[in-house]
Amino acid sequence: MMFLTGKWCKPGVHNVEEFDPDPFMENLNKCGLPWEEDFDPVLVD
Repeated sequence: MMFLTGKWCKPGVHNVEEFDPDPFMENLNKCGLPWEEDFDPVLVD
């Protein structure tokens, strides 16, 4: 979807990790796959 809409468009060969993640993460929410970032996780031993 990111390639087809032109949001991830760079000449050459690239890994997915090299592209801007923000448009992808926004689409996850729109497609019913919500996510949240935890800046203070509880660590488990």
